[in-house]
Amino acid sequence: MEFRNDCDVYRDRSVRASWKVPAFCCNDWGALKLLEICSAFGFERPFDLVYGAPHCSWSGGRPSAVRSPLDGGLIDAYFSAYAQFGVRCALTFSKLAVDEKDYDNEYNNMLLDYVEKYDGQVILFDDGLARYIKRSRPRIAIVASLNKAMCNLQDSRESESDYYRDLFRLYDEVVVRSEYVLRDGWLDDLRDRRDSVEIIVNQFCVPDCKHAFSHISELEEWSHRGCCGEGRPCYHLETASCIESRLSENLFISNRRISELCSAGFTHMKIAGRNSPLPLFLDTLAEYFFEPTGVISHIKRAIVRDFKKESMMGFEALFPFSIPKSVLKGL
Repeated sequence: MEFRNDCDVYRDRSVRASWKVPAFCCNDWGALKLLEICSAFGFERPFDLVYGAPHCSWSGGRPSAVRSPLDGGLIDAYFSAYAQFGVRCALTFSKLAVDEKDYDNEYNNMLLDYVEKYDGQVILFDDGLARYIKRSRPRIAIVASLNKAMCNLQDSRESESDYYRDLFRLYDEVVVRSEYVLRDGWLDDLRDRRDSVEIIVNQFCVPDCKHAFSHISELEEWSHRGCCGEGRPCYHLETASCIESRLSENLFISNRRISELCSAGFTHMKIAGRNSPLPLFLDTLAEYFFEPTGVISHIKRAIVRDFKKESMMGFEALFPFSIPKSVLKGL
């Protein structure tokens, strides 16, 4: 396929960012359709990893969109669908505390089988689970969840830098707090580990929240009870809903700052927002990856239009976490 050759596709960065996006088992349809369109037109792939997970006993953080267990064939289909575009999968197993008796859970270990088969990652909170996976499956890359740093809030630059360095003894990569990234000079303390630092660019939480552990714990319990009733809202709802506070205490990292970080060697970037509606998911990727006056407006419209069309044609229900039929045909 061809497109007008003077039409820009991606934002101009002197050093390419490696992007991880919230799509696995939550926004797969939109993510895979975007990859398919970019591939068809010969564009470089827009992102390199997707993260998320079906619900399991190791689940933590945001509730999983896929609540029922998946069989091996469907799990393999998810991994191979992304693999055909050169994209790897990171499974979010960020439960705050995993009982050692649950390490040998058959379903969870089957998920690890596919992570290992497709050279994926796992995102963890529990150090015991991290040691179990490192010992039993040393080929799997282990990432320290952002929740670790948020729940173990440090009181100074030195102590936070030391905290991250301590995590590197066990974890292959570490997600650092946006506050740490945005404070001038702090990230320089990890310059020698820049290939292993991951940065979230659109953190919605209020800065230095002291209720992170309580909030995450309550959401985790709500998820494992089946998401019945209302989940625990933000502890800072009034502040979080105030535009003045949002702009004065903004934790979003600008595209200019992202380019500067990439030029300094910090290239591992992550988009937050599992379970976002498809239009918002696409808008978020567009803001960070694509030149806004280029091809992306037409691509977004095409994806939303195709989703509506496919949902009307099939006898089976279509979900945001479904795999597009056109992608399934290529597996």
